[in-house]
Parts: sequence; structure tokens; C-alpha cells
Amino acid sequence: MAVHDLDMTRFLVGEDPIDIMAIGSCHIDKSIEVLDGSEAFDTASCIVRYPGGVKAMVDVCRQSSYGYDQRAEVLGTKGMIATDNVYPNTARLFKTDFTGNADMPYDFFLQRYNEAYVTETIAFCESLVNDSPVPCTGEDGLVALIMSIAADKSAAENRWVKFNEIIDQVYCSSPTQCELLIGSDVFPEGFRPVSKPKELLVPDVDSKK
Repeated sequence: MAVHDLDMTRFLVGEDPIDIMAIGSCHIDKSIEVLDGSEAFDTASCIVRYPGGVKAMVDVCRQSSYGYDQRAEVLGTKGMIATDNVYPNTARLFKTDFTGNADMPYDFFLQRYNEAYVTETIAFCESLVNDSPVPCTGEDGLVALIMSIAADKSAAENRWVKFNEIIDQVYCSSPTQCELLIGSDVFPEGFRPVSKPKELLVPDVDSKK
């Protein structure tokens, strides 16, 4: 539910995260409570710790009665920057009993992120035509996936989860793959497997015979 939001924290911080704490609950659709893991949540919160004491907090909910609500704030020692929701227009009302936007925020993600989808499509096409790197790499997508899996594990076990805990179960599907990847640059430093490749090798059946 929060994979894009977790990915956004990494983009805003500009560093690779260390660990995560997540909690979730169900308040809106009780029928999903029978589902496994975080699929049973419609409301969740995460804290992600980054180097240098930086912390990112993410609150998500599957329902917003007032439109598609996605805002971000970055608070620093010298000030703050905030992004607001996108509205159909910039008109604002000022009355004796109300001040605010004349319209509700866009209520669908295709409207909310129309400009973003156009921009990323253009960037992808330019990469194909010019044989140039894409702005978002496969590593970015993989790290975002690992962050979301770690959040699920944190909520289930009620504890802080380091991201390198997840690597072994995600990527070491066979001894050969783990042997090749454990020393590669596919993962940021804090995301690399902690296990020694030799410990993951299955016994040699032929040598036993």
C-alpha cells in the first residue's frame, strides 16, 4: 500500500535507508481483515531511519473522503518545504464561514499524476531512442520493493527491521545467484546480504555417496 511513498522518502532524503518500523490496522473495510499480512490493513504508519539521524514518517490510508490526498513535508534546521494536493483550479473562497479552495482535490490518481505520467513516458521513450540511462533504475525499483517487504515484516513482528534482513529471502533463491550477487553493486551497502554464500550451499549429494 505504501511502496511508492517509501520510495519517495528515499528520493527526498537522497540516502539509502537503514531500517523501518511499521504498524497497520483496519478501520474502513472489515471484510479485508481475513487477508494475509499487510493486505488486511487499510490504514498504516511507517518510520524509516536514514543515516545522520534523519527520519521519514509515512501515513497512508486506502480512503480519503475529500479527494486524492498525497502531500509531503521536509523539515530541516533552516526551514521547511511542503508539497500540496493538486486541484482542478487555483480559485479560493473567502467567506464569513469558510476560507479555502473552491474545488475538492482531484479524486483519481490518473488526474492527480497526469503530468508525472507524461513526463516519465517521454523520459522512457528518449532512453529507447537515444540509448541513454533511464532516470529511475532497476536498483531503485528493487530497493523500494525491499522497503515494502520489510515494512510488512515489521508490522507482523512488531519490531524494527533492517533492510539487509530481507535480501536473503528476496534474492538468494539459489546458491549460485547469491554467490554472484553478494559482492555486486546491485544493492546499496546497507541492503547487501549478511549471510556468507557458503552457508547457503546445499550439501553435495555426490560427495556424500
